[in-house]
Amino acid sequence: MNKNVALRKTDQGWKFIDESELETFVWDNLEEIFELKPLTRQLSIKGEICDILAIGENNQLTIIELKNTEDRYVINQLTRYYDNLLEEQPLKTNINYDEQIRLLAICPSFHRHNLIDEKHSRLNFNLFTFFIAYENDEFYFHLSHIHNKLERKIIKINYQEVILQNQENDNIPEPPRLLLDWLGSLTNTEIENFTRIRHQILSFDHRLEEQIVNKSIIYASKYGKDKMRQCAELCFDKKSKEILLFLWLIIPKRQNKTIVRMQIDTMDEYLTYWRYIPLKQGSISWDQLRYLSINHTFYSVPGNSKNLLYLKSFNSMVKELEPDNITHVKSGQLIFKKSANEEIIVDDIKHIINRALKVWLERIS
Repeated sequence: MNKNVALRKTDQGWKFIDESELETFVWDNLEEIFELKPLTRQLSIKGEICDILAIGENNQLTIIELKNTEDRYVINQLTRYYDNLLEEQPLKTNINYDEQIRLLAICPSFHRHNLIDEKHSRLNFNLFTFFIAYENDEFYFHLSHIHNKLERKIIKINYQEVILQNQENDNIPEPPRLLLDWLGSLTNTEIENFTRIRHQILSFDHRLEEQIVNKSIIYASKYGKDKMRQCAELCFDKKSKEILLFLWLIIPKRQNKTIVRMQIDTMDEYLTYWRYIPLKQGSISWDQLRYLSINHTFYSVPGNSKNLLYLKSFNSMVKELEPDNITHVKSGQLIFKKSANEEIIVDDIKHIINRALKVWLERIS
């Protein structure tokens, strides 16, 4: 199955969310597009970075440079990469440097300066343009050689256009374009889950607003002059192509009610681990706290409320627990008995969002 792709919609049409996403798509489809085998990406040589190196028959090297927007220096870049690789000859066990090196560039369009540079260069370049087409509810990557119109490829993109339709009595705003772009790279189950999350937050209180701040989507209310009380935040992780959920919650087992921005690790069916488990010993400095670590469980250390430690992933920890260790289920929580002194509490997503909404309500009251 092809990997999910992250796209964004613009006034001119659909684009990859950034250049690294275009690179990943081409890398994953090298054999289908060019009948090449992927060798390495982002190779640093003599202070410059080659996007993709691939090999063909007889281990012939192909250098591929990609641009998500028009650029006037592609030919210059490929020329330098060519010279650097011939001089240094890295990866000699994989590359036959006696074969002529192929030079490929893939861009949505080529500035005329590139065509002038190509015309007067002694090297041979293969220049390809691309665009993304939305046809019959499917997305396709169209690639064409600028000189050889017969050399064309069409590759299906694993992405979907998401349209969220509110019910008449929902009384919540239409979703921002940014969120719809993020959702398009997710599975249908994930889309449904995040739709429920958004609906639960925005239908709680009319004072909660959905705003885009620094490429994040914030759910908060305004107070004072240009100040906000946050409740939740959504961010898009381009590497994993996942939407990350953060909630403002009270750290358990503290005398003072300390509210922090916590990442909520979503598991199968969106069961979520978020509490802290007390340990008998061990400590870690506050500077080493990793609130942004994905799929890790956080542990607190008794006696020093500022010391927090994250250990192994929740998935690996659950595998160690027998079903008999589930002591009880209450209010959307599963309670695991890990030992005589330790419990693991697993919330469903609706329950933990309710907690965050109550925390927000107390803060604005």
